[in-house]
Amino acid sequence: MAPDPMTFRRARRPEHKQQRYEAILAAARSQGLLKGVRNVSLADIAAEVGVHKSALLRYFETREEIYLHLTAEGWQDWADAMRGDLAQLSVGSVAGVAALIARTLADRPLLCDLMTHAPLTLERNVSLEAVRSFKLAGLAALADVTVLIRRVLPALTDDDVRDLVWAVTAVAAGLWQVTHPPATLVALYAEDPRLGHTQVEFTPSLQRLVEVVLAGLLKRESGGECIH
Repeated sequence: MAPDPMTFRRARRPEHKQQRYEAILAAARSQGLLKGVRNVSLADIAAEVGVHKSALLRYFETREEIYLHLTAEGWQDWADAMRGDLAQLSVGSVAGVAALIARTLADRPLLCDLMTHAPLTLERNVSLEAVRSFKLAGLAALADVTVLIRRVLPALTDDDVRDLVWAVTAVAAGLWQVTHPPATLVALYAEDPRLGHTQVEFTPSLQRLVEVVLAGLLKRESGGECIH
């Protein structure tokens, strides 16, 4: 439910400004999940908050900055989500790591969508400082993930895990778009099933791809001998 516009007409006290800041982010999340990030305008976010879109620009430079902030937030949330479950895996469990990565990304549809748009559009209409903040947050989340994964797969180096994360998230971003087609394609596939031959399921497909990447990295570190 959108907040009462009257509640947000003025935000002069620090706590009220913080409330509005959080309301903007919450509205952007909601609209992104409902419509898909590419289809959300600044006006859509403002309407859900209950203010004119010019009021949003007192808190964020652009629509892109709002979603870039949510992308950084999403990276850290993903790292935090893997922490407990990775600790339960036995050392050397490639299948366990692959399954966990796939599941935790599948559980974060907004992050999967944002991963597509961050390099294409979100980083291109913001200030240097906004991009710096985003990159630093991403590096912090990557550092957390690197430590976590290497506890389970100690044969991997820090560089290996970074390569894994970049490869996996690039694939996940594209795979998410393919496995969540727009309504026109859904209707087309229903009308002519032959054209839907490329449809795949997100989680099992991503899990298989993560296993392949991990097998390659581990084989390289072992000097060519495949590790299971």
